[in-house]
Amino acid sequence: MSPRVQKIYEHFYDRYDREMISERNRVYAQIKEKYCGESAAMQHAIAFSAFLEQKKIKVEDYDLLAGHIQHVDFSSSIPVIMEHDFDPAGRPANRFDIKQEVNCFFADHPQENVPSVREILDYFYMGTECGLSKRWASGHVIAGYDRMIREGLFYVERRIEHEIHVCVGEKKDYLCALLRVVHAAENYILRYAFEAYRASKEAEEPEVKRRLHEIGDACFRISGYPAESFLEAIQMVVLLHEMLTLETHSGSMSLGRIDQLLYPYYKRDLETGVLKKEEAAEYIDALWLKIAGLVYGFQNVTIGGCDAKGRPAYNDITLLCLQASRKIGKDQPLLSLRCRPDMPGNVWEEALLLVKKGGGFPAFFNDDVIISAKHELGVSWQDARNYGLVGCVEPSIGGREFSNTEELRVNWAKVLELMLHQGRCAVSGHRFSMAEEKELDDIESFEEFFAWYLKELEFTVQRCIHATNLLDRNYAGNCPCPFLSVTMEGCIENAQDVAANGPVYRFSTINCCGMADTVDSLTVIRKAVFEEKILKLSELAAMLDADFAGYEVWQRRFEMQYPKYGNNIAEVDIYMKKLVEAFEAMVHGQKNEKGFFFQIGLYTVEDQGYLGKLTGALPSGRRKGTSLANAVSPCQGMDAEGPTAVMNSATEFSHQCAANGLVLDLKFTPAFLEKEKHTEMLKELISIYFEKGGMEVQFNVVDRQTLLAAKADPKQYRNLVVRVSGFSAYFVLLDPVLQDEIIKRTEYGRF
Repeated sequence: MSPRVQKIYEHFYDRYDREMISERNRVYAQIKEKYCGESAAMQHAIAFSAFLEQKKIKVEDYDLLAGHIQHVDFSSSIPVIMEHDFDPAGRPANRFDIKQEVNCFFADHPQENVPSVREILDYFYMGTECGLSKRWASGHVIAGYDRMIREGLFYVERRIEHEIHVCVGEKKDYLCALLRVVHAAENYILRYAFEAYRASKEAEEPEVKRRLHEIGDACFRISGYPAESFLEAIQMVVLLHEMLTLETHSGSMSLGRIDQLLYPYYKRDLETGVLKKEEAAEYIDALWLKIAGLVYGFQNVTIGGCDAKGRPAYNDITLLCLQASRKIGKDQPLLSLRCRPDMPGNVWEEALLLVKKGGGFPAFFNDDVIISAKHELGVSWQDARNYGLVGCVEPSIGGREFSNTEELRVNWAKVLELMLHQGRCAVSGHRFSMAEEKELDDIESFEEFFAWYLKELEFTVQRCIHATNLLDRNYAGNCPCPFLSVTMEGCIENAQDVAANGPVYRFSTINCCGMADTVDSLTVIRKAVFEEKILKLSELAAMLDADFAGYEVWQRRFEMQYPKYGNNIAEVDIYMKKLVEAFEAMVHGQKNEKGFFFQIGLYTVEDQGYLGKLTGALPSGRRKGTSLANAVSPCQGMDAEGPTAVMNSATEFSHQCAANGLVLDLKFTPAFLEKEKHTEMLKELISIYFEKGGMEVQFNVVDRQTLLAAKADPKQYRNLVVRVSGFSAYFVLLDPVLQDEIIKRTEYGRF
């Protein structure tokens, strides 16, 4: 990195403001109380404005861009259980408060407080407490950065004012809230302009004076007008993202196709001599360091792919982004590379260099599969071609789609656990209602058992979707996002929030966990109980209830002697295909209350660890409380035939069904990829996988010894970044169950 970027890097941890964490929460709580008679949208708009007005800002003499992004406390504005004080350079402990969501629903909809609805929501709440399901209903969107930068805040302000004149009632009130947050954004950016001018005046070195004055000029212009230069465009990206992450819990506030957004400004400035390529690289590096302030923030940047007409869209900014991730080495932003058969060789070269560095960047995405998946869901071809990635791997249309991509996750393995224990959670003891209760030893065939599993899975899916649709009614009226809505196409025109029916696309989402665990467990049941007949289902259930204590020989037998998913074994892989197809059929045609379809995701984020801690022992040999499998990857350490076999297993089913994304994670030793021929073979492996219909693949390049050392001595490995499941994070900040899961993954030293 350049000396100027190096200086920013050296001061990276100096910028955090611990007071800001509680300040945001305090301001929102005070405004909510003071303006209790106003609509929720107006309350949030007033609070957003007040916080931006009071918040401390600073432009340092080493800055290339104004702005600072970090975690704050959101517990006064959304139903989240969150630490009120934490190290802003780390990750705050937080989870969604489902009980608060349920109470809010009944308070707002007293007519729904009837036994049938209470039973559904009680079931769902206990499911989230016991590991059957998980929910997060905030963030996870690509805001309309391109639109805001192209139009400018003054133009947006005029559009809102025009709509106010033709609206009445609640719609007029909502538009007034939008107008207030636009004014707040204008004033906030002006504050940065004046702060940069102040810093310039106080600077002693002429070069520093000039650079800070340029930041001031850029902020002054973009406080109202469209960006005209590369500096203005990238500065607006930073400040828009800062404000968005202060309004909405991130929650995967992602930036979309940054190379497509910035390239026209870069090209024009380069041609006119205003900008040099080396300066553009510095600005991209500085942008990466700004985004990195929100540690563990799931902030995805998408590069490459095609334009709206399907033509390849790789450019200099694509390369500069890949290079920035290699130079900066932070956990944020996540970097996603859209791939096509005609992807240029220099992009492949930079991407593979980045893979070899470790850290899990970039993730590779197959344009053909994803574009078709989004179109099948109802997205126009033009919009589908413009998808970006949200959070981990969720394809979304920037500035036009809000689909709550982490709205719901169902644990397939927990369904199996409940079946084997007559509806009882093996960890908590709580009993769940079931579609059909059976005496285990009365089941006469595996076909009967498998049919029962599908019935129970569908029972769980339908109940969770029902509960999700009920709880989603809370958000437009209680937790609106007026500034995010300003950026989204449709919200101003429809005078509705992003959480209501404002955006162009408003899908809902159901994701999965414990997939390979379920397949491997069904294989053991099929062979050991029904084919070999070496034990009864009731005897197997007793072993699981004891977490294999006293049955260690059986546990090793189940784990090591039965075939496992991920080894290109047809008799096993066929059940992953059957389960995915059955799950797709269960969800197909299901709609949310906005009239849009549910889409499915086959990835786990970090929930293989979180839900794994709440899941009992399984027939696969997995012990209670340990991690479940990572997305569609095999169970940890169970893939013995190499990465090609894993990819063959994973493409046994169509990935096009997963419109909300899919993860396949592979782990190579650094030494193996040091050889040039192995790097070229990795490129061929990715290409063949995509030809077979693979949607996404990502790589960890780290050895077991390094991970064990980092777990033992976290301070010495503070900057070790690893791929988890669709995202990268600092290894030392991960839950110990996730750390063990990553350590246990198979390391490949061959293809």
